[in-house]
Amino acid sequence: MNRRPRPDADEIHLYALPLPDDPAELARLAPLLSADETARADRLLDRRRRDRWRTGRALLRRTLAGYLEQEPAQLRFGYGTHGKPFLVGEEGPHGLRFSLSHAGELLLVAVAVNDELGIDLERLEEGIAFREMARRFFSAREREELFALPPADQLAAFYRCWTRKEAYLKGCGSGFAQPADRFDVTLCPGEPPALVAHRGDAGETGRWRLVDLPVPSGYCAALACPGERLLSWRTP
Repeated sequence: MNRRPRPDADEIHLYALPLPDDPAELARLAPLLSADETARADRLLDRRRRDRWRTGRALLRRTLAGYLEQEPAQLRFGYGTHGKPFLVGEEGPHGLRFSLSHAGELLLVAVAVNDELGIDLERLEEGIAFREMARRFFSAREREELFALPPADQLAAFYRCWTRKEAYLKGCGSGFAQPADRFDVTLCPGEPPALVAHRGDAGETGRWRLVDLPVPSGYCAALACPGERLLSWRTP
């Protein structure tokens, strides 16, 4: 196992990992999962989703194991109130933090120390009913800005908004248990990513930074982290 130095306090390590679909590779990765992870995967009815979830969790274990100098199968995960995973034994103020997201054939992992963070990756789908989703999950300000854009620009803006919002919700650990229309993020072309308003806690806008991540064509991704951090892309 290759040992990885932990990120510095002002640094975030990022990984972009392809999700293999070779049956032999899937079989090699399966023993890395815990019994509860295997059971959770088995509850997914769609075979492709099930394989992607298993593979993503196994690759996460491989990535984190290098920082902890443990075998991937030895890692133990706990879960917050709203389901956010954490590493058992790393809960202290200097512990390792992580977030992951997978879509299509790609997995993104972010790793830091001290502070929570969130990452979201989506594959762009031309036929998605994004206007209905925006009416359900976006704030009034976000909907107004989205629907004021030329129709040709709206799909990309929807994904910018969605990934920025979900990255923030994952960073908070609340997921969609926190109403997604309670806060506003930027979404217009050329506008820097930012959390610009929060109607539950105005101080959140100063605590969190949003970053759009460079990903292959056909994907959109964002990262949420507390304050300024040096982003460092790493190889597996």
